[in-house]
Amino acid sequence: MRFVGKWFPIRAHAPALAALLLAALTGRAAELVQVTWPTANASDPVRLQAPASDLLPAFRLALSALPEAAIVPLALSQPVVLGLTKEQAEVLRPLTVERYRVMALSPHFAKATSALPYAFSDQKPAHGVASAYVPAGATAKTPVILFLHGYGGSFLWYQHYLSEIFPNHIIICPAYGISTATISQEYVAESLAAVSKQLGFRLSSPCLIGLSAGGFGACRLYVATPTFYTQLICLAAFPTDDTLARFLRNSRPRFLSGGTEPFVNSGDFQKRIAIIRRTAPAVEESTIPGADHFFLLTHPKETKEQLLRWLPADSN
Repeated sequence: MRFVGKWFPIRAHAPALAALLLAALTGRAAELVQVTWPTANASDPVRLQAPASDLLPAFRLALSALPEAAIVPLALSQPVVLGLTKEQAEVLRPLTVERYRVMALSPHFAKATSALPYAFSDQKPAHGVASAYVPAGATAKTPVILFLHGYGGSFLWYQHYLSEIFPNHIIICPAYGISTATISQEYVAESLAAVSKQLGFRLSSPCLIGLSAGGFGACRLYVATPTFYTQLICLAAFPTDDTLARFLRNSRPRFLSGGTEPFVNSGDFQKRIAIIRRTAPAVEESTIPGADHFFLLTHPKETKEQLLRWLPADSN
């Protein structure tokens, strides 16, 4: 087919053209929405040990007045609030600043509402909060990712990062206090129902992805309600003792860690995977050489490549 005297690369642009056509047919453009719902299953308020607890009032005040892009570098200047060492914060600060710089160029994320004030509430909330990235032309058949954040709260850059890798997925990020390690299935199901109500259609079964503390929480959710999820991808964490013997034969757990993580170097990670393999032979694990706990930021290319092996960008 010729277009204005030149060959038009239809095949190369087919996915983008299909998304545009679907958006035109459904009347829905890509968007980022935040949903709330009444719940009795929210996280208890944040409780920190000194000296981090001494910084909480000032940090909460900053959360009420500043955008997340300004808050994160500020928090990294006092890394104990986020459970980090000074050395870790020095590595992460320029990397997160760059993430927020890129986010500022996005029409969907530039003015997104942060969930950090909710995460660091001084009282147990009576409502839940979740952010949802919704691609153009999303329907009930659009694949869904349910992402559980790590320690420190639900940062917007997590969702932006995943949307770059999986632009054709609905990506739901429930906020749950400072850590999703103990998030309940009830709260997760509520978040999906709230997004479904907002969009006006029933969501497909999600792939469950958990990062760090959220990886521990994700393992527990997955073994407790395996039919609720299509698969598990656990990042920068390992299967906890209470989950090792509970993975079903037809389950699809995936584990990605930095190669220099202490639990990898000790051999404990590989031993846990071997235990799971006895009952779930489809389990897979991978490590990123030279990477530590923060490989999403320090090794984005390798992380993206591995995630796309386990969850293709256009998977159903």
